[in-house]
Amino acid sequence: MYVCICNPMTEKQVKQVLGLGVDTAAGVFRHFGHKVRCGKCVPYLREMVDDHKQQQAGCNGCGKCHGGEHANEDAPETVAYGVAAE
Repeated sequence: MYVCICNPMTEKQVKQVLGLGVDTAAGVFRHFGHKVRCGKCVPYLREMVDDHKQQQAGCNGCGKCHGGEHANEDAPETVAYGVAAE
């Protein structure tokens, strides 16, 4: 399945890049020499990166992990703004 239509990238390609050690959505774009265009793919790409990090950290898939650490359940969820692919 295609992750990005503007810059043709498939799930398989993204997973291969993540396996090479790329650990951000922006890094995936840089690896392929692409730039974010419409940005609709960025949330899904970030989710793929987070899922990969959880798998690498041995997480049980609780959905509350960030970089292998369990998030504080009492802390409010924050939304980060910045460069679309960062």
